[in-house]
Amino acid sequence: MNSVHAKIKVCQYSDEYLLFGFIPATHDERLPFCLLCHQCLTNESMKRGRLENHWKAKHSFHVNSKLEYFKSLKEKFEKRSTINSLFSARSASKDRGLEASYEISLLIAKCGKNHTIGENLIKPAISTFLKVVLEKDDQDLKSMPLSNNTVSSRIDEMSCDVEVQLVEKLKYTNFSIQLDESTVRDSEALLMAYVRYVDNGEFIEDMLFCEALETTTIAIDIYKKLKTYLDDKQIPMENIISCSADGAPVMMGKKNGVLKLLKDDNPQMLLVHCVIHRQNLVSKKVSPVLNETLNAVIKCINTIKANAKCERLFKQFCKDQNADYVRLLLHTDVRWLSNGNCLKRFMELFDILSEFLDDKPYMTLLLTVDGKALVSYLADIFEKLNLLNKELQGTNMTLVNSKAKIFGFISFLELSQENISVKKFEQFYWLNKCEVTDATCLVIVEHLKKW
Repeated sequence: MNSVHAKIKVCQYSDEYLLFGFIPATHDERLPFCLLCHQCLTNESMKRGRLENHWKAKHSFHVNSKLEYFKSLKEKFEKRSTINSLFSARSASKDRGLEASYEISLLIAKCGKNHTIGENLIKPAISTFLKVVLEKDDQDLKSMPLSNNTVSSRIDEMSCDVEVQLVEKLKYTNFSIQLDESTVRDSEALLMAYVRYVDNGEFIEDMLFCEALETTTIAIDIYKKLKTYLDDKQIPMENIISCSADGAPVMMGKKNGVLKLLKDDNPQMLLVHCVIHRQNLVSKKVSPVLNETLNAVIKCINTIKANAKCERLFKQFCKDQNADYVRLLLHTDVRWLSNGNCLKRFMELFDILSEFLDDKPYMTLLLTVDGKALVSYLADIFEKLNLLNKELQGTNMTLVNSKAKIFGFISFLELSQENISVKKFEQFYWLNKCEVTDATCLVIVEHLKKW
């Protein structure tokens, strides 16, 4: 009887437990609540040692996080709880309508459509579906705000919230940053910054900002733009563990480059030349013979694409020949996949082009045995480069994985040299279909050696 009526010892919460990411549960202060995994533990776990074991076992990537980080998580959680309580006090139908308004605004933003599409198309479409298929009235739909201004404000609110969440994480997390300066239409120069960090054991990639460079685009302008943003958002420069950029002198300059200026502020920062940019620069080294062949292909394409009448005639000619395609693809030097795509389409329509452009001197060059073989090789090698470009990109791609992909591609090139020198073309789809002379094999082998 004494054991039955004995008092059960209840552990109380201590403020020091916040260092491990624990706060008292909102429904019962005797239970510890984890801010990282949102798991509520038993009162028996309300001990420093057990909470610390949970923290190290399940959230080892936050072992070095500071107390300020968990304080910010606590404040956000309390605000979220307050907002949820306010929403729960309202009517359920109004809440669902408001939530639907945000969800639809998010879809409009992702599709890049005009904000007026919500009021002009989406609401009438939903109303028609309710009346015709479900045979219900649309009274609740009428109260759902989807006007142009509403959708615009919803998108702005969500984007600001996403930025606030990202900035809060970067204040207490080490991250890598990638900088890219580009010029768009109307000669507007933009600086884009992307960050990569570890969250819950996974690599996360986000765009940090996209800012306009009003005047010049020299290194000091780019540096000041980034520095000003980090200072305004109170993100420590020391949290940047590495910075990646393309090979432009303004970025990679040893004396006055942007990365050099960042290195001066944070000597521990690792500077990285973007792997994809580097292999793309290598792929541009085409031999004179192959460069002449590539220019002849581009001239053939431009002859058709530059004239509306010629393009219509070519389209009809393709239809008469029952071709799989009726259009050629333009070559754009700034787009990495352009070479492979336009050459592949060119080879798919090669026989039709040989008839349609048989009077053009640059097409005559390609109709020779060597000319067709070189075009076939270019189509094959750039198609494989396109595949490599795509493999080097992705959310969880690391520098180690990228190097492994590139080394694998180098091994493929070495094997190709040996095979082509003895006229084995099984690894090249288009080249394997045409006749190849010894002179052409020599040109291809020399080109592969340059990689």
